[in-house]
Amino acid sequence: MESALLMILLVIIILIRFILWSCLSAYIDYKLSRRFPDTRKED
Repeated sequence: MESALLMILLVIIILIRFILWSCLSAYIDYKLSRRFPDTRKED
């Protein structure tokens, strides 16, 4: 019983961390692209 509960908790924590990490990286990419809009066009 407790091992199943621990597995469910572990899966939920991993999912939350993955979602937060992807949202955070997308937010950082958005901020960086707004801060340096012309860096890719110079090439």
